Amino acid sequence: MLIDQINLNQLRVFESVYRSKSMTHAARELHLTQSGVSQHIKALEDVLEIKLFDRIKQKLVPTPLAKELYTHTAKSFEEIETILNRLKKTDKELTGHVSIGLPIEFGNNIVLPLLTEFQKKHPKVRFKIRQGFPFEMNHLLMNGELDFAFVDSFAMDKGIKTEAVYDEVLELCVSKKLGISDKKSTDFSFYEKLNYVDYQEEQSVLSLWMKHHTQTKNSELDVKVYVMDAQAVGRLVTQGLGAGVLPHHLVEKMKAAGENLQILEGSGKPLHNEISIAFVGEKTLTASALAVLDFMKKKLCP
Repeated sequence: MLIDQINLNQLRVFESVYRSKSMTHAARELHLTQSGVSQHIKALEDVLEIKLFDRIKQKLVPTPLAKELYTHTAKSFEEIETILNRLKKTDKELTGHVSIGLPIEFGNNIVLPLLTEFQKKHPKVRFKIRQGFPFEMNHLLMNGELDFAFVDSFAMDKGIKTEAVYDEVLELCVSKKLGISDKKSTDFSFYEKLNYVDYQEEQSVLSLWMKHHTQTKNSELDVKVYVMDAQAVGRLVTQGLGAGVLPHHLVEKMKAAGENLQILEGSGKPLHNEISIAFVGEKTLTASALAVLDFMKKKLCP
């Protein structure tokens, strides 16, 4: 039989690569090297005598045959997982508390709805949520107070591993009532004249935006208010206090609510903020924590 020539791991690797459209992400998810992932895909292609992926403009594009294989493979894995859980009674055994660290805005809008979905499937699992900035999550992880955390670009301690799971766009916004006409400019002198609202006194978020769009390093801007919450920054921006950097998903939510926000486009090239799951590599996680971690990766991965 043909199936005797195929290693189950090859199909598992294929499923991950197809779903994420990335061998790099599949390697992270399955704790393999990228070359190992490539070898599994090549071995599967050799056995089946078909091509599963094309590389077009540096992007991994599944072939029609790969799409057909994935449809059946994903369904089969789900059915196998269901019966294995039933035999092992895993569903009933997922209990206890899972401690998670979250950025406030990303956590409220993106993560919490997913945790609600998971909890409905596993009602015996309880969550302890801590919200804050990456440096706070770093401390809590190293002290063993969190199972894992979501963080943006931040230099974590060496013992902490990170895996990218989400990509958000950061936008500089002002209130339309300020009447600013120049929406697209890379001239730092234009931005230097504005007032601002930011999250921390280091102006790290504003500085990141300025460096990306104007190539200006070590910018010093006139920040009127510092507040560690994206919704509060958004509220002060809409009141006309100054310009502020907001995540795209919050901007869309505020616009839908009728807020008169104007986006200053800068260079026109979006500023991406990579969100990662952070966890201590040597920390042993419970079955429930591992289940939540795996669920989040599958839901959030680009």
